[in-house]
This record gives sequence, C-alpha cells and structure tokens, in this order.
Amino acid sequence: MTHKLRIATLGILLLTALITGCTTTAEIKTPEATEVTTTQQAQQQPETEAETEAEVEAYYMDDLDLTMLDGSETSLYAYEGKIIILNFWATWCKYCVQEMPLLDEINTRDDVVVLALSTGEDSETVKDYIDKYGYAFDVFVDEAGTLSSAFGISGLPTTFFIAPDMELLHVQPGMVTEESLDQIMTAIEDLLESKSNQ
Repeated sequence: MTHKLRIATLGILLLTALITGCTTTAEIKTPEATEVTTTQQAQQQPETEAETEAEVEAYYMDDLDLTMLDGSETSLYAYEGKIIILNFWATWCKYCVQEMPLLDEINTRDDVVVLALSTGEDSETVKDYIDKYGYAFDVFVDEAGTLSSAFGISGLPTTFFIAPDMELLHVQPGMVTEESLDQIMTAIEDLLESKSNQ
C-alpha cells in the first residue's frame, strides 16, 4: 500500500468515525473494511493520487487540560513526541474492560503512550479499578464528561490515535482488538516512516 493510499485510508476511517458516531458494540472497522466494493463508490474516488492527497487535510489536536487521578493537572501536549493513544472509557463499560490489557501492553513501547481518560466517573471509583488490575498507563478523569462531549463521543470506548507532532491520525469508535490495534499501528508506523523519508 502506497503512502498516499494509507493517508487516504486513514482519512476515510476518520471521516467514517466522525459521521457514524461512536458505538459500544464489538463491531470493529479496520482499514481493510473500508475498501471500495461497488462501481458507484469507485466512481466517487479521485482518479489520481494527486487528487487523493489534496483531499486529505491534516488535523492537529488542540492542547487539552487533563486531570490526573490525584487531582494534579497536565496537558495533552506534555506527551508530544510520542504516538499518543487517547482512550475514552469507563469502568462499567464491558468493551473498555476487554481492551484494557491490550492498551496496557502497547503502553510498554518506548514510542507510544496510552492516556486513559475515564468519562463520567469520580476519581475514587477509577483509582480503585486501576489499582485492582495494576494498569501502568496514565489515567485521567473527566467526571463531568466535558471532554467527551466536546469531541462528540456518544459511546465508549472511543480511541484517538495521535502522531508525535499532534496530528490526529485515526479515531476508533468501539473496542480495539489485537488484530485491529496491530493494523492501525502498522499503518501509523508506515505513515510516519514515509513522512520522515520526505
């Protein structure tokens, strides 16, 4: 898959996530699931790679104030320089619970940081849950749901994949699986490598 096709695929995934909203089902949309399958869809696609590249505009994340479990404050930009996986979740969400071990595992990579943003729950509930399972990623609380509302998140989990330069690369509504996480990370790594070679 070429660099431009990967950018187009990530753009299509982002657009799909923003249009359809978030889901709490286990249905996962992966890059392979977005391939053009009908003549009508094929006719809607740009005819040249130049047109494809022109239609994909980068979106860079604004800085966000984040509240840690202990009440201290930090910001999204404090994590600039790594691939950021910003996960909106809750302790009562069964799909969130299922994906947590995967997120904890990928957080051990030097080039990745997982930021788990609990939505609509108090610090004590979240801390008890994190302590019980021993997760090592950074955990934040959005007790009033302000950030999730600002992003239009209507279902949990929802995960944002952000490049080291703060470019939003992908939004994953619903649970990530080992397979979908591997596919997303491979596409991101290929894209970042391609950008570094330009």
